[in-house]
Amino acid sequence: MKFTVSLVAKSSARLGSLSEFTRIPEAVLETPLLLLHTRGAAVPHLSYDLLQMVSTENHILQMPLVTLVDHTKTVKAFGKGIAEFAGLKEYLNYVSVQDSGTTTPEGYHEKNSISLWTRGGRKLIDPQTYITCIEALNPDMFQAIVDGDTTSYSSVKRVRRSVDDTVKFAGICADLKEKSQVLKDTPMLACITGGYNIKERLRCITELKGLDVAGYVLEGFHTNGESATNLIWEDLEPVLTETLASLPDNLPRAFHGPVTPIILLKLVSKGIDIFDATFPWLVAERGGALIFPNTLPKGKAPITETLPSVKSPALIAPNETDGSLGNQNSKDELIDRVFEINLKDKLYFNDTRPLEEDCSCYCCRKYSRSYVHHLSATSELQGPILLMMHNLHHYINFFRSIHLAIREDQLQALHSTLEQFVTSRRS
Repeated sequence: MKFTVSLVAKSSARLGSLSEFTRIPEAVLETPLLLLHTRGAAVPHLSYDLLQMVSTENHILQMPLVTLVDHTKTVKAFGKGIAEFAGLKEYLNYVSVQDSGTTTPEGYHEKNSISLWTRGGRKLIDPQTYITCIEALNPDMFQAIVDGDTTSYSSVKRVRRSVDDTVKFAGICADLKEKSQVLKDTPMLACITGGYNIKERLRCITELKGLDVAGYVLEGFHTNGESATNLIWEDLEPVLTETLASLPDNLPRAFHGPVTPIILLKLVSKGIDIFDATFPWLVAERGGALIFPNTLPKGKAPITETLPSVKSPALIAPNETDGSLGNQNSKDELIDRVFEINLKDKLYFNDTRPLEEDCSCYCCRKYSRSYVHHLSATSELQGPILLMMHNLHHYINFFRSIHLAIREDQLQALHSTLEQFVTSRRS
């Protein structure tokens, strides 16, 4: 894999491209890049045909190992890798460790292994087992195994251990990859951990510099799922600035998790190159449709719908033995729905407008808010399908606008438009 930076804006935002992949050498993907999030090697709610109706462009599919680990033996027996096994061989794929769209229970990693929470319960994975799974899946790119179980309130001891384990895991993965006939030429992304401790982040970078890696993933800022939507930029920014300044400019940087569009733009402005599409999926899961401005300013009228305040289900850890939900953690997290409309709200019972005016997605061209409200209120299967089609289409267009904004030095204008939108909705 080759990464090329073609433009660096005044803000440090970067335009670039990923190319020269072994399996699909003709593929060229622009950065900032949006990875299409999958679960069990399929984009949630979308069949292959429906995905083609959303976008026919080149994309990289993000395939979390936690959703595939129970099937690696089957894929290995198939013998042609996860791309062909899933019927998605025209798409490049990238295997990550955890599902960044789903909250990862805290405190379950062990000295020489990490915990994956599958449908069958908790599985301990060490680096050797991890590389065996990656060999079976044979992806186009993969993430090194990582202990990213830290947040802003993690202790210094816990943060230090996360760095020690991550560096140790990365070294073992690099050695096993070099010896593997299957993975020898497959790009591996190393992980930078250290929580919100700048000193530990820089130590992690220093200790990883001897490894031959294709890029870096910035881990340990959140525990995935809703926790990523509640990142506080004032806490994140100084750590991110110091971390990125110490990373090489010629390698891509990835940031996983369903961060909000405003935080995503801030991350882009700092020089992050790769993100995932977990945010549009999370919104669809709770019956929401994205309506935030996803293009440069055109004088559109502000959205005036009511803005409900809801709480997510308690973030509770699965039971260790059977994977069922326990009650160890009763912490609630507030869901910020300022970027969406809630189609379960009775407000849309007789609303004949599309989900978003001027949207060209299949859902907005064919169906009304009233119909999607009915589907959502009655839990019809078509509801999340239509919402996912709209949200993913909306987010892909958002990334097109980000590329244009960087090229035309308008990233701040796009950010200001989003800020004004958020302010108008909150007031």
